[in-house]
Amino acid sequence: MAHRIKANAWLVMLLGTVGLQLAACQGNPGAAYQNAKVSIAHNKAGVKTPNDPEKLLSIAASLATSKRDIQQYNREYGKYLLEKGMRRQAYQAFETAALAGDSSSANRLVRGQVDGHYRPSNLSKVTQQVYLPAAQNGSSVSASLLMAELVGKGQVRGPDFKTESYWLERAVAQGSTTAGRELAEKAERAGNIKLAASNYAKTDKISKSARALRQARVYYLGQGVRQNTKIAHAWMNVARRLDKKGAGELAARVYRTTGGSRDGAYLQEVASAAGISNVLPQGRITRDYRAAKTEAERQALIEPLERSADGGNADAALILANIYIQTGGSDDKIAKYLGKAYVGGKSEALNLMITRLQRARAGSPSAEALYQAVAAAGNRGSVPAARALSAMYSIGGAKPANVAESRRWLRKAADAGDTKSQYELGVDLYENGDGGGDQAVAVKYLQMAAASGDPFASSYLKTKQ
Repeated sequence: MAHRIKANAWLVMLLGTVGLQLAACQGNPGAAYQNAKVSIAHNKAGVKTPNDPEKLLSIAASLATSKRDIQQYNREYGKYLLEKGMRRQAYQAFETAALAGDSSSANRLVRGQVDGHYRPSNLSKVTQQVYLPAAQNGSSVSASLLMAELVGKGQVRGPDFKTESYWLERAVAQGSTTAGRELAEKAERAGNIKLAASNYAKTDKISKSARALRQARVYYLGQGVRQNTKIAHAWMNVARRLDKKGAGELAARVYRTTGGSRDGAYLQEVASAAGISNVLPQGRITRDYRAAKTEAERQALIEPLERSADGGNADAALILANIYIQTGGSDDKIAKYLGKAYVGGKSEALNLMITRLQRARAGSPSAEALYQAVAAAGNRGSVPAARALSAMYSIGGAKPANVAESRRWLRKAADAGDTKSQYELGVDLYENGDGGGDQAVAVKYLQMAAASGDPFASSYLKTKQ
């Protein structure tokens, strides 16, 4: 009994001491901060402490008066909250520190806004006092890219914020390939193909002719960009000057894929000038197929192509698939012939399969056929296929949503050398993985992306070191 009385007395005395400590900290931010650091150290060492580090850091951050203390206390408070998963409150603390001039917190805000984790309540103020200085002093290429985005989208305005091109050019000077591509794309949208080619050349690892052919293809077919025949035509003009045969072959493929509906006469001219004669069949067959008045007439047109495609002719398979797509044909036949075309070497069939898979009805035979074909391409190292499957599993569609499968396909794209996938996988594993093991893997992929010149990966790694 005496032992219990002594123990209870000791507990009352200890709690009283803690209460006195907290009371003393209420008016003393320095004491609150030091007590918080001690409590955090004790917790990490496995020693229980009655003090609440979060409350103590909150007191220190809210009562700090000197610039140095405001920076330090709010920065450390933000880090603690972030570790606890309290992201919104953490960024509020980082914002206070950054507005007081803390460069580390400023970089966190830049990265947070780029990643979509942070949106300032007063964007103009944060941009003026945090983003703009970070971009001007050249310490952060991410800040230059963010300024370009904010100005380009009209989210901030004023002479102090300059222009989108100004910040992109600064980012290019800091070594950003992303900014170089954005400048090139901006010139494309303005119709200045000469300037676009010059900007691409500054960051490209491919030849000028390969770039011209690529841009002509993506704008004719709308692959990852809004389809634009005018821009595609201009790039094709560049391509045919640099690689006549390559331009002719591309013109033939585009004509077959689109049935001659996009810049058909010009594509025929480019193909013919290069000695490529197999341009017209699909266009003629499509027109005749649409004009046929009976099913028997349509079947008579299609049967020779089906025999050829079923015998392994990839050209015939692609023509058939496109005819069925354009005339509302069977989903199962479209999936079948796109698969045959791709296996036969028609790489352009993959984008069509991906597009149709994204719209396919779950459980249908065509959805399964498309999935198997796209998965086979992803397993053979196709980055677009792997990324498409990762996106599908992230939200569901032809297959149910599955985080593990989404991450597995993203990892295949990353392992195939895709810098964007390496960065996205690294961030996902670091932020949402199971802890130490996943974070180690995350760092590996982020380092791979950074080594390939991704500024966001480099910036992200710095925040985690």
